[in-house]
Amino acid sequence: MKDQSHLIESIRNRIKKRYQHLSKWAHRNKIDYYRLFDRDIPNCPIMVDSLPNHWLIWICNHSRNEAEITALVDQISAALIELKPARVIIKNRQKNMPIKQVFNQKDVMITIQENGCRFELNLTRYLDVGLFIDHRKTRQWLAKKAKGKRVLNLYAYTGSFGVYALKNGATFVTSVDLNPGYNEWQQRNYELNGLSLDKVSIIASDVFQFLSRHRGRYDIIVCDPPSFSESKRRGARPFQIQDDASSLLLACWDRLKPGGELVFSTNYKKFKFEAVHLPKPSSVECLTEKLCTKDFIGKWRSQCWSIKKMDEV
Repeated sequence: MKDQSHLIESIRNRIKKRYQHLSKWAHRNKIDYYRLFDRDIPNCPIMVDSLPNHWLIWICNHSRNEAEITALVDQISAALIELKPARVIIKNRQKNMPIKQVFNQKDVMITIQENGCRFELNLTRYLDVGLFIDHRKTRQWLAKKAKGKRVLNLYAYTGSFGVYALKNGATFVTSVDLNPGYNEWQQRNYELNGLSLDKVSIIASDVFQFLSRHRGRYDIIVCDPPSFSESKRRGARPFQIQDDASSLLLACWDRLKPGGELVFSTNYKKFKFEAVHLPKPSSVECLTEKLCTKDFIGKWRSQCWSIKKMDEV
């Protein structure tokens, strides 16, 4: 019991310290959604995200029993509400764990802002809420390069990269995702930002199938694939990031203009970029550290590379 009390006190102190530091940074930078705590204390398999009127508690893989983790979550919830009165939503990332969680239930829809862009989030229907916050600076990277460019956004999810590109002067965005629900979500995000749908093409397709059939060429390609995929949707092929990265990048290469740039990322921890066969001629820069946003310093986040296509002679 003494060890448990010490653990709780350590967690509360850490959360309070992080909140005092990060809430000021987030306010200055007009960021509504950020990571507050990510397994910072040993034996605490919990992540916590802050939103304007909600806290998200994510239960990660662990060896604790149900009673222990439920008690831990209750204590963390109480500490969070002391910092900011807000609704706590619990989300369980561990499979086959019976802990009660608030998702796959009634929709909790909110709108948040990030660097002048607005996004619709659904906090409860799915495991992920509609925006990957470890890519915040990757979106800013794209914004700085987008003016006057044609952009291809692959595995587009809810279209955040496309929103940043069009808000910052891209001439056209082609957005590809196999999931029709995500494509509808993308459209709502474009409309939420007052962006013309005449400048975007939202395509429901397997990415490999799209790349093999499409003949357009782009100045910038954003490619952030899942680690694994075995979709049963028609035309989809099984995908494993390490095994299929080389063929994916080669397929992207044919759609990239000479002098164009491909930004490739993955959150698969075991991914070995050195094992990937890159198209030639190209130049490569690892952007992982450069694009690490403040709330993810010292935490796991997506790895990212810029691969530039050298001008053809």
